[in-house]
Amino acid sequence: MRHRLSCRLRLLSPITLLLSLAVLVSCGSEGPTTPEPTDLPRAARISIVSGDGQRALAGSSLREPIVVQVHDEEERPMSGAHVLFAPSHGFTEPTTAGTGTDGKTSTNWTLGPISGPQTLAVSASGVTVNVSGQAITVEDSLEVLFAPPEEAELSAVRADWATRDVSPAGETVEFEEPFSMGGSPTTLRIVSHQVAGVRHFGAIVVPSSAGTKRLPILVFAHGGDNGVSVESTLLILTIALGEMRDDFIYVIPSFRDEPLEYGGRAWTSEGPASPWDRDADDAMALVSLVMESIPEASTDRYFVVGASRGGGVAMLMGIRDARIAGVITFFGPTDFQNEWARDIASLLVRGVTVDLPGVEYLRANYLVPWWAGEITLQDARLALIRRSAVFFAEDLPPLQVHHGDMDGVVSVSQAESMIRAMEEIGRGAPEFEAFIYPGGTHDITSMPTAIPRALEFLRRILGSS
Repeated sequence: MRHRLSCRLRLLSPITLLLSLAVLVSCGSEGPTTPEPTDLPRAARISIVSGDGQRALAGSSLREPIVVQVHDEEERPMSGAHVLFAPSHGFTEPTTAGTGTDGKTSTNWTLGPISGPQTLAVSASGVTVNVSGQAITVEDSLEVLFAPPEEAELSAVRADWATRDVSPAGETVEFEEPFSMGGSPTTLRIVSHQVAGVRHFGAIVVPSSAGTKRLPILVFAHGGDNGVSVESTLLILTIALGEMRDDFIYVIPSFRDEPLEYGGRAWTSEGPASPWDRDADDAMALVSLVMESIPEASTDRYFVVGASRGGGVAMLMGIRDARIAGVITFFGPTDFQNEWARDIASLLVRGVTVDLPGVEYLRANYLVPWWAGEITLQDARLALIRRSAVFFAEDLPPLQVHHGDMDGVVSVSQAESMIRAMEEIGRGAPEFEAFIYPGGTHDITSMPTAIPRALEFLRRILGSS
């Protein structure tokens, strides 16, 4: 029998023999089984780390990426999870991504072209979380930002002003020397003081002819946002006032984060800057310091003259300080809610640079942060309202406004806004005067009769006082 089997095996071909042996082995052994992938960890929750609730122009990318974190059933960050991003509108880049060792991943979301709320579904292992986005249009958003102020907002601004401490502290005389104003001897002092913990610099000029007399204070609030030159300011006042140059004590405030320059030296007020708003705080505190420390200074009432940015500061001071007898402004901003201001805001939120005094501050601190959703609409609105003298016109002392209709820096519409505000409350001459100069630009010399009118305004109020 053994002989016959071996003969049969010898008769099989090598290939057939191998196949036969394979069959015998498979029949006699069951071998190990491969486990199914059912034991792999699964996502149990997805949390939104950042990027939720952003706003952007319809059809544009959100400012920040969408960052999510995947957690397993043990609430541990889950690495290697496959995440799918599915927007209701627009698109993401990437559309899928794996999580890192911290369980996080991200995508950039470009909103769809239709304005309104949009949703991004973020999914992993059957778990989904929704990220919200808001597609907006410039026009619709500015309509809300520039809506007329409500009484509650005006009350909020007044309440804020009432809580501010504008009393000077820590006075220091930084520099003192004789100074000639058109041949009239004076004493010039550079002083510093603190307002709510912020150190501020200003110049004080006292005519030597004052003697024992009490002279009214005249504050000059400068334009621009590059600081103020004491020499240049006093030259302007000397020429403008003429024979009246010995009739006042002059106060020249600097503005926060800007230099006061004299004689080749500079003293820079501490910051941060706050055009128009905190400018008024510091100037009022400087006047209080002068009334307290300069024996020749009248302590009851004073005048403020301002040009450009300083014109806006002068009006805000007049609203807030009952000691002010009169305000004269040359092409100063009055209304940060009118169409001209709105057009500037429209450019700024679109990324266009507008090179005007104070505008960069508003762009960086209020307009763009509001646009990006970093500050509230209410905060942005109040920032504009508290800089707009037109909304508080009833609180202004006697006011004289000068503006050219060809002004390319501050639109003549700013003066027109104040004219309308005064008409609405029934105020006119001599309490309120406004002069629009045909062909006048952002330059006092382009308005030939402005200075004589301003001097007459001062004489009238001084006579009544």
